[in-house]
Amino acid sequence: MELKDKVNLILADDYLDSEECEESKCEKIETLISLYGWNAVQKTIMNVLEDGKRTLFDCQVAAEVFWGAILDKRDISNANRVIALLYHRLQNDEPNSENDLAWSIVCKLKDLDYLSKYNPLEDPEIVRELNTLTSV
Repeated sequence: MELKDKVNLILADDYLDSEECEESKCEKIETLISLYGWNAVQKTIMNVLEDGKRTLFDCQVAAEVFWGAILDKRDISNANRVIALLYHRLQNDEPNSENDLAWSIVCKLKDLDYLSKYNPLEDPEIVRELNTLTSV
């Protein structure tokens, strides 16, 4: 079975969302890093964020995987694209945990203080990436 198929099975597994399950979808995906390598998992997770048919919850799990990678000090190959995809896919209209996670990811990738006044939506590099997502 290919990596993308395994990730899709994990994302579709409702049991992993239940209280009885000790392992989250994010943790389950992270176990694939030792089997396939971070670069392959990163590419697959980027594909999840790029897929306009994915649910908000799938995108939240993808964001969690990127957050874990950042905490593990893994290389993020296209930080601006990750930021653009997170701001494109996650709800940004009101304060919530997804916004906090997206902002935390931005702060780490851009080496910013959490209380920074930086706005990704005013960064020309992020805007450029967002403009490529209109068809995504």
